Order: sequence, then structure tokens, then C-alpha cells
Amino acid sequence: MKNFEYTMEKEIFEQPQVIENLLNEYISKDGKILFDIPDKAQKICFVASGSSYHCGVIAAEMMKTSLDLDAEAFYSGEFYMSDKANWDKRLFVFISQSGETSDTLSVMKRVLEKTDNTLCISNTENSTMWNLAKYKIHTMAGKEESIASTKALSAQLFCVMLLILGVRQKQGENISREIENLKTLPAFLREELNSHEYVKQIAKNLVEYDSIEILGSRIFYGLAKEGALKIKETSYINTTAYPSGEFMHGHVAILNRKSAVIILVDEINHGICINNIKKIKQSYTPYLVTVADKNAPDYFSELSNNHVKINTNNELQAIYGMLIFLQLTAFECAKLLGRNIDKPIGLSKVVRN
Repeated sequence: MKNFEYTMEKEIFEQPQVIENLLNEYISKDGKILFDIPDKAQKICFVASGSSYHCGVIAAEMMKTSLDLDAEAFYSGEFYMSDKANWDKRLFVFISQSGETSDTLSVMKRVLEKTDNTLCISNTENSTMWNLAKYKIHTMAGKEESIASTKALSAQLFCVMLLILGVRQKQGENISREIENLKTLPAFLREELNSHEYVKQIAKNLVEYDSIEILGSRIFYGLAKEGALKIKETSYINTTAYPSGEFMHGHVAILNRKSAVIILVDEINHGICINNIKKIKQSYTPYLVTVADKNAPDYFSELSNNHVKINTNNELQAIYGMLIFLQLTAFECAKLLGRNIDKPIGLSKVVRN
């Protein structure tokens, strides 16, 4: 086992084993999902804070596309729902590493006054949220000590994917191909982690800039938000996420300052990304990094200062490959800047076994 100087780096490299543990715990030998699947709801409401909220953003997009369900993610501190809403027709999913996040727990208690249709996704069994929820999924990430969440988020996201497949299975669908796809993830992540030297060079360039903008569409916008949070909380660099298409409507003016841009490219918006990059390069001169799966045209390499190719044409692997890239980028930037990586100034975290 590699010796790690920083807890954050160690926890990034633990992610393949975390996913492997979840596969062994929650998928039977005959391909059945082994946790209680909630009854069908008309709308799914994800409630969380920080990285857990970004899991909710990604999960809501997945619910819409995979299950054709109305789904929305709420920041715990911004949650509002009218008393006239049909609470019993909704499933409220609370995501928290500790199960004790104060504002998320506060929302959960308010929701329970209206309905018990609640699900807790947590790294901590027997936490307050865990004990209050009707349905529960343990993320089994092990103790996460670094302030910046990495392996806990990966586990949350994987549990959401299992939940979606569980719903489809409960509806009578054959999900065997999707299950086999999930089983490829640990090996893929190990390969990605063992070939990350290029991240160090990208980080050397990024730390020279006053601000970093990260762009992504749909599911990849949730990843962009997570990447921005990771870089902000570890490096203190002003980093902001934008939907790729929306960025060109006024927000692009931020590039009049010395800026870097990271674009997360998904297969659906190759053309949009290329057009946006051309406009950005024509009007501004940011340091530009593109991150895409191997189906992306070679043209991205010509347009960007650095093009990161995730070695897959599979969306699941692309999501995790980009997540790993963003986590490592945040870590390497913080290291170069001499930050207190595991305990950023002014931040704290509830850590429980």
C-alpha cells in the first residue's frame, strides 16, 4: 500500500475499494439489489448540503433520464415547500456523510411532520437521520477524516445508482447488463488513479490564475459544482461552476480577468462545447482545459491548452473519471499552494465511525 502524507489523498485512493465493498454488500450473486426499495412516488426531493448536495443534483438528473421521474435537489439551508403540496406523493431523500448535518436534520424533522416517506443515505448507521428515516442506505465508505469529502461522495453517488436500478428492477425490468457495467468500476478507477501524473502539470498552471470557471451540462453540471467546491475549500482559489450553455450569457465576462476554464464535455453536447470554446478563444485568452471521454473529437485537443481524455465511452465510467480528475486537481493545487489540505482554515466536519 502506498504511503500517503495527506489524508485527503489516501481517501481519494480508497475509492475503488469502497465501490467494491458496496457491490459485494448490495448486489446478490443472481443480480438482485439487496436493500429496501421505496414505493413509487410522483416526485423525488433530494435534500443535502455541500458535496452531498452535489450528489443530489447528479441524482436528480439521473432520476429524470433513467426513470422519467420528476426530481429536484434542494440545499438544506434553502429548502421550502408549500403546506399545500401533496407531501405523501413525494419521496424525500436526505444525504449526509455523518447523518448529523444540522440544517439537513432540521429539514428532515419538518418533513416528518407531514409524511414518513423518507430515505436516508448516510455513512453513519444509528445517526439521528438514520434512526428517523423510513428507508435507509448505508454508504459504507469507512471513516472519512479529511474536511474535503471524496470517498463519502463517491459512495453516495454509487448508492443512488443502485437505488435507480433497484426501482427499475422492482418494476420488472431486466437490469443485468447495467449490473455488469457497475462491476467494471473499481478496476477502471484504479487505472485512472494510477495514471494521474498529468494532473500535477495542469495544477501547476491552474494555481497561476486568479479564478477558475468549471463548465458542465446536465449530470456534468453537478460534477462541475463539486469540482468547484473541492478547489475552493482546499486551495482557496475563487472557483465557480456554470452550466455550459448558460455561461455564454453574460457570465463569460469574468474571463476579462486572469482566468482558467475547465470544461467537462459529455457526448450529447460535443458541438455546443466546440462552439463555446471557439467564442471564448476568440474574445479572451484563458488557460483552457477540456475533459472528455474517448469518443470526443480530436478537435478538442487542438482547441484547448490541455485535453484530458477519460479512457472510456461509458457514461458511468466517464462520470467517475471526471470526479477523480477534479478531486486530484483540487488536491494538487492545494499542495502546490502550501494549504492545510486536510483541515482548511475555518472549516469543520462531523466525523463518526
